[in-house]
Amino acid sequence: MMSFMHQSTLGRKGFVKFALLLNLAWLNIAALAMPSSALGQDADCGQGVALQHTFGSGASWSLCAEASGVNGLQVFKTFYRAPGDLQRSVLAEAQLSQILLHYHDSSFEEPQLAPPQPSTDSATGSEIVALTDLNCDGQILGTALQPNSICERIISNGILAMYDQRPSIRTEAWELSSTITRETLTWNIAWTFTEDGQVRPRLSLSGRSSRRNSNEQFAQQTRADIPAMTRASILSTWRLVPALDTDAPDSVEQFDFPLDVASGNIRPMQITPLVREALQTMNRENFRGWRIVDESGAGYYLDPSNNGFSYTSSTHNWANYALAITREKGCERYALGNNANSPDGECGTNLDDFVNDESLTGASIVLWFNQTRHLDPGIEDWPVLRDIQIGFELLPFDWTATSPFELLE
Repeated sequence: MMSFMHQSTLGRKGFVKFALLLNLAWLNIAALAMPSSALGQDADCGQGVALQHTFGSGASWSLCAEASGVNGLQVFKTFYRAPGDLQRSVLAEAQLSQILLHYHDSSFEEPQLAPPQPSTDSATGSEIVALTDLNCDGQILGTALQPNSICERIISNGILAMYDQRPSIRTEAWELSSTITRETLTWNIAWTFTEDGQVRPRLSLSGRSSRRNSNEQFAQQTRADIPAMTRASILSTWRLVPALDTDAPDSVEQFDFPLDVASGNIRPMQITPLVREALQTMNRENFRGWRIVDESGAGYYLDPSNNGFSYTSSTHNWANYALAITREKGCERYALGNNANSPDGECGTNLDDFVNDESLTGASIVLWFNQTRHLDPGIEDWPVLRDIQIGFELLPFDWTATSPFELLE
């Protein structure tokens, strides 16, 4: 049995070490339970729906959610309460901003999200899937405009901590998801909120591949009676607008852990404040990540550790980077295909237009995070693709001085 002590994912001591140990310890076993959300229309949620869940420990999440055929499920006005603590703001809004699907026999990417444009036939875009017991193994929720569009589940979050000769602390997670289709493919967009304050966005791909290719350069050749399906790369872009704890503007810091061979192969922590709009690269050798922090000290760490693939685009410069940081503007919502004539003001058509070296000081900030996976369909993907998942974690820290889940002796 693994045994270790910790202060908390929310506490101040040993954050990075604990996060690594915790990733090893969690079992991630789904365990269906009865949801306990409070569902209802709320004026503060606009056309969305107000949702809330309280765990057995007293920890709780509350938020607004809205499902659409454009980008699946988006959440906003998201709050978290640790056991025995005050309710604190986490996210002003968050949504999937674009999906690029690049078949390897083509020179161009195919955007999967089609934001509303003037004089555009919406039938060419994606569509929301009406949920039933066949595609939602939890509680089915919805809004007035999109009934039966949100699937709510309570799942196991594995083991939070284990101690010698003491019972382990097990936690749960609250998952909300919606599904959209485009042509023959199905995209599931999920948001998981854990009992200990983590946020886990996830995109899943299933459905049927309609692209065929007999060239082994572009497709895996299998049995003669099964058509070879074209390889592809998938880029997902998430738009996150943090609003941590207090009303003070949040800031972003870049963390690097470069290997110092001369000092005995140690990895000193380097923190670089990011004060202007910019595109940021992935540096896997330095275990690079990004921290969003409030004036109060409460923060979240964007952990890109499972982003093991790079994306190369000759058309869209922003797609070649792991992260972009911009000042928040209401009309800058989609990394590609953005409506430049938005009533909120004149904005660019893509993320390259949004990043123009403006100062981030004193501003509400937006993080645009890219992740990539490769699709190499084989015999097991015929006729239905295996479920391919792309996701990441936002890890909380410094929200409470000690663990709110147990008093350490």
